Amino acid sequence: MSQVYKVDSQTSAADIALAVDAAISAVKAGGLAVIPTDTSYAVICDAFNNSAITKLRMAKKQNSDIALPIAAGSIETIRGVAKFSTIANDLASALWPGPLTLLTVAQDSLSWNIGQAGSALAVRVPHHEVAQAVLAGVGPTVMTGAQSMGQAAVQTVEQAQAALSDFVDVDLDGGPLSPRISTVIDATTDHVRMIRSGELSLAQIRAVLPSVIDASAS
Repeated sequence: MSQVYKVDSQTSAADIALAVDAAISAVKAGGLAVIPTDTSYAVICDAFNNSAITKLRMAKKQNSDIALPIAAGSIETIRGVAKFSTIANDLASALWPGPLTLLTVAQDSLSWNIGQAGSALAVRVPHHEVAQAVLAGVGPTVMTGAQSMGQAAVQTVEQAQAALSDFVDVDLDGGPLSPRISTVIDATTDHVRMIRSGELSLAQIRAVLPSVIDASAS
């Protein structure tokens, strides 16, 4: 049974700090935590702990061929694990923190087990105070939706608990979230493409990068 901590607008700053510390401690110890983000609830683990990654995949009923996304509390931390082109850096600098997922390339020196070698690396910095605090305390973190593979994103901790069973160590309950998805931009080449339309519109992306190609319907 996981420990559930309230982190909603009615929770005191002191209690939120305790909840954040509990989530950080659980993840650093090789466990899983569920946290609210600016889109939906996510389940997280240490990106460099192979046993934790295996546990996360089991919780989501996900096979090891699927590449896992990485999140952090700041763009500086993401730069430590991802190779950013000038274009990708411009997008990240303008739109992070926020509901933008960038597909990039991992740094060559990394040793981790987050999916198929050679796959694009999905990275994100969410615009959510609690999520940022937890991620800042962990470092590079696997962060993926707190639902079983193939299911809809979850908007409450109760839905996350039902989906992930007893695999999770700490749940941070920020209350019901509004249904949102991040916009996904493929920045692995100079021909930058929007491959999933989400909370950030094509117009908002093109305000930063006018040349972005809309491939979201293809």
